[in-house]
Amino acid sequence: MRRLLSALVALAAASAAPAQDKKFTVTWHGQSFFTVATPSGKVIAFDPHVMREFERKDPIKADFVCVSHPHNDHNRVEEGIADAKDTKKVTVFQGLKTDKQGRPGDWNKIDEKVKVGDKEFRFRTFGCYHDTLGGMKIGKNAAFVVEADGLTFCHLGDLGHTLTETEAKVIGKVDVLFVPIGGNYTLNGEGAKEVIEAVKPRLFVIPMHYAVDNQPDTLIGPDEFVDGIKNLKKAEDTNELVIPAGAKADEPTTVLLGWKKGEPKKDK
Repeated sequence: MRRLLSALVALAAASAAPAQDKKFTVTWHGQSFFTVATPSGKVIAFDPHVMREFERKDPIKADFVCVSHPHNDHNRVEEGIADAKDTKKVTVFQGLKTDKQGRPGDWNKIDEKVKVGDKEFRFRTFGCYHDTLGGMKIGKNAAFVVEADGLTFCHLGDLGHTLTETEAKVIGKVDVLFVPIGGNYTLNGEGAKEVIEAVKPRLFVIPMHYAVDNQPDTLIGPDEFVDGIKNLKKAEDTNELVIPAGAKADEPTTVLLGWKKGEPKKDK
């Protein structure tokens, strides 16, 4: 009887432990490169790079990679992601097609469901532009909307224009929004705020593609964007954001993740 009771207690403890550990870990690797580690144990990467300004020791491990457009600070899949050439280990979604001359082509219209254990991840793209001229200046861009383990992440890539109400509806409900704010090549701070208002993310806004410690020097820093934002968290000592699987919020929090040259500190 005692053995049975002990076994039941151990089983209950084992069942309870994973529930407490169910979380998403969002990690910023500089510029627009993020990874999202899911409760299912899978890692989703967005816009990998190998920029000297954001040096790191080794390629990043990921199961899925989403590339918004084929510019060098967003599409260095083979150099930035471990085992990227092995299609059995890494699935790569390219937001844009590339023609024979190597120039960016039309959008890849992606809407794909991937089985992950007893669950299903969904990857889809939203075609948009890198500038305010319908792509005539810098080209096209693809935003990715990823549904994984109950949360929806939207990575806007190098979005260069604000969104209409119709465009925001196509994106749909979003829990975590990655939005560029550095200007020049993408939205600036004011434009980013308009996009956030249109999309209305439920939990978090994470700004990206801006100057950190004056790098890259062609971009502006985050000051214009954060000015006037009420629900703001400056996480200057970490490049990670941990999100509980069942997270709820009355309003979204804007999280300015930290970056230090070399290996960033991690949340304890």
